[in-house]
Amino acid sequence: METEMISARFAKDEIAVITERAKEEKTDKTTALRRIFSLGAKQYRLEKAVKQYESGKASLGASAKLAGTSIWEMMDELKRRGIVNPLTKEDYAGGYAIEKLLT
Repeated sequence: METEMISARFAKDEIAVITERAKEEKTDKTTALRRIFSLGAKQYRLEKAVKQYESGKASLGASAKLAGTSIWEMMDELKRRGIVNPLTKEDYAGGYAIEKLLT
């Protein structure tokens, strides 16, 4: 993995979280920060994917890919949030639904 150094300032309470995680995992603060960031990045991608699906800008398959999840996991997340599939019965009957869901 190629890395790049960046500089960032954190509030004392944020540093406390980083320090706490480093102690819990018996690792250094840099590794702890990377792991915390990774969790946040995953959540960010999921939120972005849900918004794109909900607005009709992305299909189920494209949203799942953006979120880094399977189609089934994306369907579960959308259901959990009460976001309904925008396709109609006619779309399914015409065979359009499978193509639309996966592209």
